[in-house]
Amino acid sequence: MDESRPAPDPADSLAEPRIQKYRGPTLVWLLPMVIVILGGWLVLKAYRATGPTIAITFPSGEGIEPGQTRIKHKDVEIGKVTALGFTPDHAQVVVTAEIKREAAPLLTDQARFWVVRARVSATGISGLSTLLSGAYIGMDPGSPPEGARAARAFQGQEAPSLESIREPGALFELKTDKLGYLNLGSPVQFRQVRVGEVAAVNLAPDGRSVSVKIFLRAPYHELVRRDSRFWQSGSVDVSVDGGGLRFHSESMLDLLLGSVVLENPVSLQASGPVPKGHVFPLFPNRDAIFEQTSEDRLYFLLRFKESVRGLSRGNPVEYQGIKVGQVEDLRLEFDARSLQGSVPVLIALDPERFFGKRGASDPKAMLKGLVARGLRAQLQPASLLTGGLVVNLAFHPGGKAVPLSARNGFLEIPTLRATNTALVENLTSFVERLQKLPMEELLGELRASLPALRETLDQTRALASRLDRETAPQAQATLAQAQSTLATLEGALRADSPVQKDLHQALEEFAKAAKSLRELGELLNERPQSLVWGKGKAKAKKN
Repeated sequence: MDESRPAPDPADSLAEPRIQKYRGPTLVWLLPMVIVILGGWLVLKAYRATGPTIAITFPSGEGIEPGQTRIKHKDVEIGKVTALGFTPDHAQVVVTAEIKREAAPLLTDQARFWVVRARVSATGISGLSTLLSGAYIGMDPGSPPEGARAARAFQGQEAPSLESIREPGALFELKTDKLGYLNLGSPVQFRQVRVGEVAAVNLAPDGRSVSVKIFLRAPYHELVRRDSRFWQSGSVDVSVDGGGLRFHSESMLDLLLGSVVLENPVSLQASGPVPKGHVFPLFPNRDAIFEQTSEDRLYFLLRFKESVRGLSRGNPVEYQGIKVGQVEDLRLEFDARSLQGSVPVLIALDPERFFGKRGASDPKAMLKGLVARGLRAQLQPASLLTGGLVVNLAFHPGGKAVPLSARNGFLEIPTLRATNTALVENLTSFVERLQKLPMEELLGELRASLPALRETLDQTRALASRLDRETAPQAQATLAQAQSTLATLEGALRADSPVQKDLHQALEEFAKAAKSLRELGELLNERPQSLVWGKGKAKAKKN
């Protein structure tokens, strides 16, 4: 071995590397691809879940927050609020919301939206669940008829609409002059059991009445009949009449909150089912439910030339003690020339109360005939304690026939002066005539006549004393003698007295004599010649 020869390099014995390019996928791109696929799937899912965008206008945006406030139908989320804005005039708030695609068919022009938030009122607490979850927007699609159009802009409401009530029961409409203590959610009671609540309150277009719609839950809605009565509870009714002082009230809760009371009184009218579209009157108190009412009132004018103190709006108009109407208005008309005033009074009559349902086909024509037959209006006191007046309608056939005239667009019913007014006038006239008498002269003549009057009284006393001394003993003797005569006459008239026996015998003899005279008259009538020839010769001559 040659030690001087160098050792071989190990690198010289290694093979040359051969470089080749990789043509397949690598793990480095796997993660980005997963991210792209997942993102696409999320986008597709979001696109498929996202429905149309709608705008809801509310008076206020209280409790509504973008990105948090949900839109729910039957407590199921169907959308979310995305933005808040204002109308061009900045008077209202515009809520922009995205609705899920599956809820898009519910967006028609019949849909209704309202904000559900916690509300604390005298009638109770509503929306209590929103204290933790926050307010949300409730939605009701309604019952759209055929041909309903899709909508994307809506006007929000303060409360659910009546159409959104899906609970079994029925809606009834009431009509009243004043709302009183009632509000949305006020209870409806029957025998102090809650059977429903007030669902809606609206002012009539003419502003003369208030429409109250109540909802009665099943099966209580079947209690309502044609003659059912509804009245407001929430006040203390105190009245004074011929029966004395009367006090009526419901529970203390009703005094604070108010409620509608349903009652089915026993009446002379036949009961039946409620006709479709019927509107019930809402009476202010329980006493008023016993009065019949009619929506068609007739207005008439009365004119009084006497004092109407105690007469005011709302006072009753009565016929035979039954209320048939009320006073609507009154004012003073003064004539500066004659220095006299008159008070025109406008009254409203209920034709059903006054004429009945059968006789109210033409009430004005009927009233003309009644006025021609003596119908008159007269003021009468309603109560001696309060001094109030009522207008009483009554017939006075003896009065002068007065036609039913028209004035200021109203038919005018003739009037009579009140009885108490006429009495006061007569007393006043009597006092005036008494004041016109010459009282001083009469008193002077009376003073001059007093001495003669005293002398006459003295003479009368002397005459009475003389009568006592002289005439009285003679009168007593005469009376004693008369009593004795009566006693003798009584004894003579007894049945066993001699006078009675003698009188009886005399009567028998008188009867015999009368019989003999009758026989003589018959004989002379048959044979008058016997008066000359005698009874025997008259017979012989006849033979």
